[in-house]
Amino acid sequence: MATIGYIALLRRNSRFRRVWLAQLVSELGDWLNYAALMQLARQYGGGAEVAALIIAIELLPFPLWSPVAGMVADRFNRRHVMMAADILRAVIVLGFLLIDRPERLWLIYVLSALQFSLAAFFEPARQALIPSVAGLKELITANQLTSITWSFTLGLGGFLGGVVANAFGLTAAFLVDAASFLVSFAILFGMADAPRPPASSSAAADAGFWVAIKYLIAHPVTLAVALVKTGISIAGSGVWLLAVVYGQTVFPLGKDGALAVGILNGAHGLGALVGALAAGWFMRRRLNIAWSIFWLFMLRGAFFLCWAGAVRLWMVAAATILITVCGSLLWVMSTTLLQRLTPDELRGRVFAIEFGALTFAMAAFLWMTGRALDGWGWTPAFTVAATGATAFLVAGGWLALMGASMLTKLSADAPPKEKPVGEPDAA
Repeated sequence: MATIGYIALLRRNSRFRRVWLAQLVSELGDWLNYAALMQLARQYGGGAEVAALIIAIELLPFPLWSPVAGMVADRFNRRHVMMAADILRAVIVLGFLLIDRPERLWLIYVLSALQFSLAAFFEPARQALIPSVAGLKELITANQLTSITWSFTLGLGGFLGGVVANAFGLTAAFLVDAASFLVSFAILFGMADAPRPPASSSAAADAGFWVAIKYLIAHPVTLAVALVKTGISIAGSGVWLLAVVYGQTVFPLGKDGALAVGILNGAHGLGALVGALAAGWFMRRRLNIAWSIFWLFMLRGAFFLCWAGAVRLWMVAAATILITVCGSLLWVMSTTLLQRLTPDELRGRVFAIEFGALTFAMAAFLWMTGRALDGWGWTPAFTVAATGATAFLVAGGWLALMGASMLTKLSADAPPKEKPVGEPDAA
């Protein structure tokens, strides 16, 4: 299928350009916020389990709010939902400035829960909006660009977060994050609303959350694609915490390991960037995407084993790049396929289900990683190796879920066409 380039897409599609710019500035601030929170927790005595708890609290609102957030994204103006989430998050982030002693550390948990409860409404609205502002020939490029942007902001924001915390303290990161939400709000405020297909006014758009679950059950291939990111979370969500542990305790560099953590965050961003760029090549070739997904999970597991055997910081960084190349390929391919498989009137709820499942798995396995390090006595290297073994299990689960569809479904040159809400996949 013919597609267009990144510059051409941004130049000629003003609606998508604004959605993309809003993502760029808000995610850059988010990664500064993340780096600052990790430093703040360590500054007031928090260990790996505390860091894991913070990350888990940031993730759990997505599955908890997904039934409501999905219906909101399908019933209301998606741009307005995103704007409301932005302005409220700007206010909440300023509350982190109140944490100036150990007795106030509890505020991290409360404020993070509030901030990411709003993100749980923002994200499905954004994902559901993209196919409405990007045409069919633009969709692969649009998803590549949003993934590249996430990778860029992770690398730059994570690295700058470590540098800013090391050189200027924590306050600056929180102020920048609050400002980023205000800028995102302003960008979306000036955007014209995207037209929605007539199907969006059908009974399916007004039905409850369960209609999306029934749709996924009736369409097993779509369900399998929707669970790819959950597999990424199961087989590697601990990488966030392990990067902090390796940077601060195994191969420390800079004040409290801030520079080492920044380097590993930057490596994560670089790998995700390379993977997002390569995803377009995969999606445009006559490749069986089902088998590609299987082998990417297998490679991800192998690279975790390489990390476990690393004896230098640069080796950990190299393994991190390769791990996230695989993860980014999986992310872009599954996002594009799910957007094309799902009817517009169900898209908000389906993406809320997808994001809820992946963030629940991410929170659970992050907590398990922290518990393994602080409570079970696992070494960092053994924990990394166990994560790699989990990736092999996920690859096997993908084979079992897809079954015979491994041979006939998800060809990149002709992905399955969108079906009516009531029409199941062929057996």
